[in-house]
Amino acid sequence: MQQKLINIILSTRRRRIVMIAQKTLVSIFPFLLIATIVLVISEAVFNEGGYINNLFKVSSWFPRFNLIDRVTSNLISLLGGLTATITAYFAAKYTARAYERSAGTAGITALIFSLIVNSRELFAKFINDGELTRINLPVNFNLFIAICIGYLIGQSFRLLSPAGHRIVDDNYVYHPRTGRPVFVSIAVAVLCNALISLGTRYNVFSYIGTVFSNFFKIGSGVRQVAVDTVLRSVSAWVGNSSVYNEIGFISDPDAIINLNSALGSGTTSSIPKLFTDTNLYAAYGGLAGLGGTLALIVAILWKSASDKDQNIGIRSIFPALFNHGVPAMVGIPVFLNLIYLVPFIVVPLVNVLLAAVLLYFKIVPPAVYPVPAGTPNILYAFVGTAGSIRALTASIALFVLDILIYVQFVKLDNRVHEMLLKEDMDGKENRDEEID
Repeated sequence: MQQKLINIILSTRRRRIVMIAQKTLVSIFPFLLIATIVLVISEAVFNEGGYINNLFKVSSWFPRFNLIDRVTSNLISLLGGLTATITAYFAAKYTARAYERSAGTAGITALIFSLIVNSRELFAKFINDGELTRINLPVNFNLFIAICIGYLIGQSFRLLSPAGHRIVDDNYVYHPRTGRPVFVSIAVAVLCNALISLGTRYNVFSYIGTVFSNFFKIGSGVRQVAVDTVLRSVSAWVGNSSVYNEIGFISDPDAIINLNSALGSGTTSSIPKLFTDTNLYAAYGGLAGLGGTLALIVAILWKSASDKDQNIGIRSIFPALFNHGVPAMVGIPVFLNLIYLVPFIVVPLVNVLLAAVLLYFKIVPPAVYPVPAGTPNILYAFVGTAGSIRALTASIALFVLDILIYVQFVKLDNRVHEMLLKEDMDGKENRDEEID
């Protein structure tokens, strides 16, 4: 069974689109690493409600605290908003290069495509000379869609421009043969913009979102939290950063009810909503980050035979400690990686179900109190219970379990890497024999 799975993974990784996607993810890794480090600093340090700020009163002694807060927040919005655009750029570039087409032009075409699609005034008004149409680059994005856009634009260069084409030859003579794929891409971008404008005007996207949310609404309690946990993980695995983001304390009505009950009675033993998203997922399900990313990083540093994954893990561990595992998910990668799909879903789900048992038998108290922004998830239950040692012990035990689950899949990844390396060596030997 395991060998069959390995063969499927190897077959998948040989596909050109998969190799292009992997190159794209590696290329955007440094941008996302910088963005998440800035995000951690912004959330935890330069934020009035931040965890580090509350511990060390940074706002009372650090000069220009509010200015740095504003700059870091804006920088995060800028880098996050550009993520989908640069992803499409690299995907188009690598696709065109794979077919020996003009890679640079394809990448720039994908970038312009993204800007046109996200323009919110293209059909709204005349733009004066020197102005730029208002471009909406949301921080919420989908990496899979961005890669597909870049891949399709790269394919348009393969189909609509000659092989081996260079814009300028060795004699510096210009050969304008990329006009057709550029024109087609821009025309499609304008059409997409028009469809998005119509969909926004007639609330089509809001309706689809409501239908989608209601479809997975099965009530409340453990079952609903378990369903939401699985959907969060699957959504993140395909590169979606928006559909099932972490639910904040204020936006969880059951958490507010529990807080008012605890403050009124002076105890957490009789709260009306025991199995809430905050008590189960925020406190325990996501204690190692989305999909247990921090546990994966520890497992990789412990057992991985890949120097590349080890280096990615070392670079990604700081933001992962503060709940932002995106760099590791891109660099390893976890996105669209069949090896890590199962543990990425199972780890937070197991945490949620075990936490429900612990709460039901009153082994740990519920986390009813608000937690500062940027608090490491592994400390969420400890802080949310006002310092319960039992909650902290349970969190550490679950984290160790998460690592042990991931270790098995890291070993599987090692086997896949060994087989890929063996194939590369065999292929090199065959090529050398043909040359001889």
